[in-house]
Amino acid sequence: MPLTERKNTFAGAAAPGEIPRYFLYGDDSSASTWFVNVEPLAKRCRETGWYIAPHSHPHFTQIVLVRSGSGTMKADERTLEFGNHSVLIVPPHVVHGFKYAEDSDGWVLTIAESHQRALVGRAPEFETLWKTSRVLDLGEAPKAFNIMNEALLQLDRELDEGAAVAVVAAEAYLTAILVTLLREIGSRQASAEPVPRGHGAVVAQFKDLIERRYREGWPLQRFADELNVSYAALRSACMNVIGEPPIKLVHDRIIVEAKRNLIYSDMSVAQIAYWLGFEDPSYFSRFFTKQTGERPAAFRQSQK
Repeated sequence: MPLTERKNTFAGAAAPGEIPRYFLYGDDSSASTWFVNVEPLAKRCRETGWYIAPHSHPHFTQIVLVRSGSGTMKADERTLEFGNHSVLIVPPHVVHGFKYAEDSDGWVLTIAESHQRALVGRAPEFETLWKTSRVLDLGEAPKAFNIMNEALLQLDRELDEGAAVAVVAAEAYLTAILVTLLREIGSRQASAEPVPRGHGAVVAQFKDLIERRYREGWPLQRFADELNVSYAALRSACMNVIGEPPIKLVHDRIIVEAKRNLIYSDMSVAQIAYWLGFEDPSYFSRFFTKQTGERPAAFRQSQK
């Protein structure tokens, strides 16, 4: 729950045909300043029949620890299954929904994007956590599960009780949760070269800029100029942190938004093309086909 005010917030109603974008699912109160929120999984799911309709959060990541139960998570065009002792990670802007088995139990942790950027600035490795939506099975990692469960319990108490230096304590428990997750993910991946300090901050700022400008057709040099780095430095940072060139991040963001609107909105392919900044819908169709191997209309049909 928010540290400054135990009250959830709503980003505003979506325009007709658009995907709902919430601060916290289903709430309609005004925003408050906070960096972390935690609440029992059943708090919202029981009242919605254990179903959360597809929506997105522009300004934060959600991490769900499923202590018992099972279900499916829809993340953009993917459907991911999970069971008990699972962790579900949803980065900002991902259109996602959940279907839980009745009486599932766990925690829902919400982290403000501003705090994520600060963490990446201190330790670029954290970028791995919100690179993609994922389901992490901790069934064979009881130590990691127990650390996360206990830290979430303590974090909830800190936010509820508001004792002295609660902000410091809350950040400590949050960091313990994220470090545990990061190490568990890292243990399952091939070892990689260390990320140079400073590169993580450049990539985080680049991704933030993409989020604000991906519909405007900016050339990569303009992104670099806005970030006050050379294009070579931007490319080096991207390759070191996420193993992909800058243009791939821009294209991926466009494709993600195109897919979201093809699946969840009632806009035509041409309307989506114009909304994404393309002057020619046929060029958008060729771009989408080249990136995905499927024409926009065919992709939309395959998701029905």
